[in-house]
Amino acid sequence: MKKIWTIAWTEYLNSVRSKAFIIGVLAMPLMMGGAILVQQFAKDKVDLKDRNFVVIDHSNRLFSVIRKTAEQRNENEIFDKENSSKQVRPKFIPVLEEESISKPEDEEKLKLGLSDRVRDKELFAFLVIDKEVFEADSTSDNRIAYHTQTPTFQELPRWLERTINHEIRRVRFTHENLDQELVSKLIQSSRVEKLGLLEAGEDGKIEKAEKENPIQTFGIPAGSMLLLFMMVMSSAPALLNGVLEEKMQKIAEFLISSVTPFQLMMGKLMGALMVSLTLSMLYLAAMGYTAARFEVLDLIPISLFFWFLFFLVMAMMIFGSIFLAIGSACSEIKDAQSLMFPAMLLVMIPVFTWAPILESPSSSFARAVSLFPPATPMLLLLRMAIPPGLPWWEIALGIFLSFSFMLVSVWAGAKIFRIGILSQGQAPTFGKMIKWIISK
Repeated sequence: MKKIWTIAWTEYLNSVRSKAFIIGVLAMPLMMGGAILVQQFAKDKVDLKDRNFVVIDHSNRLFSVIRKTAEQRNENEIFDKENSSKQVRPKFIPVLEEESISKPEDEEKLKLGLSDRVRDKELFAFLVIDKEVFEADSTSDNRIAYHTQTPTFQELPRWLERTINHEIRRVRFTHENLDQELVSKLIQSSRVEKLGLLEAGEDGKIEKAEKENPIQTFGIPAGSMLLLFMMVMSSAPALLNGVLEEKMQKIAEFLISSVTPFQLMMGKLMGALMVSLTLSMLYLAAMGYTAARFEVLDLIPISLFFWFLFFLVMAMMIFGSIFLAIGSACSEIKDAQSLMFPAMLLVMIPVFTWAPILESPSSSFARAVSLFPPATPMLLLLRMAIPPGLPWWEIALGIFLSFSFMLVSVWAGAKIFRIGILSQGQAPTFGKMIKWIISK
């Protein structure tokens, strides 16, 4: 045990003193801070070039409304609220196409010409409004056709849709002798307020249901699982590279002369676990401080911090053993890459499945996937963090399966490590690794 601790402590010190560890510690705050700074910097970098567009109005009634609404928007809605002289949105400049169209072929030629003008950047888009646009029972498929070479710019077509449909509704209501304001009031929707369940207090008084908090129901569970995934990915795959590098440089042969393969493997595994725990404590402390500053710390159950650390140990022991076994069995990087893909699939199971589980945490699918041992540490933590939590038997079963699979992973990894660390020459296969596991 003393040799294992010596190896673990040496691996830990080498890791925390490295530039990679410092970068890992600063990675999350740098990325988050950088994202905020970029958003702040980019929010004012809006293309303010006028959006000129041609309108072919077969109804002969909508262009005047589009032009009038555009003028009002250009005067009042495209400037910063705090600085009325600072333009923050582009102007919309509609132009009516007055060329007479007598045949369908003429309209197609006109559209082709407008398309060429859009390609030449003379226009931004053009709009074709069908003559039957006001007919409520019309079966026309293209009442309003919007043509552009820049479909990612959604502000203009959305504005056009709102403006035109508002006028269409007004005309239809007027035609049917209906008061549009009255109809709007009658069809006004009621908002669904999401609440929890009522509870009876100790004095028997019924307590009101609390409003649903998206931070508690979505942010904390997803953040906990993704942070656990990040901690595993920051340390476990590095074990493969480390042991493979030592094997290629013949350092492993020297180490095996002083310690047993099992002691070397466990020392490296414990060292990586200590690095993950150190990173986790730093991140959890920072997240707790941030939550306290924003007065949402009370939304995070204290027990969730302990469950996070417990499942981190389980996940690191499982995947650390797997990556150590792969690294010891390989002699070249290309061999490790081919064997690493199945291992990465196991690690990625929670990432592939967390969204449907978050939406329906008590479903049969969620229960089955979260009790699949390689994915249990991350997905069980996710489900435990979703209110109201899990029944005790699922937690107990998940812990039992994780612990059992961890023991099997460490045992199998040690068997592969014992033989693979000194093997050279032949490329490893899964069949050969299975033989190493069952060998005495």
